[in-house]
Amino acid sequence: MEMNQEIQDCKIYPMYEVFYIECIKTASLNAIESWEKLNEIVSDENLFESNGIETIDLSENIVNQAGIISKYFFPPRVEGLKNTIHRLRGEKLRESYMIADDNILKDKDFRNYIEHFDEKLDIFLNNNNIGNIIPQKSIFLNSNEINNITFVFKAYILNEFTYISLNKRILLTPLMKEIYRIYNLCIDLLENGGRL
Repeated sequence: MEMNQEIQDCKIYPMYEVFYIECIKTASLNAIESWEKLNEIVSDENLFESNGIETIDLSENIVNQAGIISKYFFPPRVEGLKNTIHRLRGEKLRESYMIADDNILKDKDFRNYIEHFDEKLDIFLNNNNIGNIIPQKSIFLNSNEINNITFVFKAYILNEFTYISLNKRILLTPLMKEIYRIYNLCIDLLENGGRL
């Protein structure tokens, strides 16, 4: 089946652009709300004492939402016509949102990590980890508290704004900087007619 040249030229039908903007905005806002709640908890001693462990769930949600956003700009490859549709959509969105090839959202490492968490958990648990294994959610002040024989299930490093899952570290600050930029672009696009 050949793709219509009109689709190739416009990549996303103009009347449908608003749907992508809304979806990206929603995921971005969800990440921003988690980030702001996380910062509220860590900057208030009383809140941190009663809700500190929530920083881990909030961090994980930020990473999950970043993975969702990433898929709009860098769609997974599939076979045939569907691949062309997704590829064209990704191209149009990257152009419109000024997403360069070195954008943090292109890092499929964190995205695959979340999407394939069950498989990563299997591998993590079957690696015969010898050392200090921390099965519960944990909070650390800085990386120095974790040595090379410490295996962490899920954690948050306060001074570094870093989420850890199965010993994989994801820096949240650069991720959030890009998510804020994308969110603000969504708002601008929606205020100007919902067009890319």
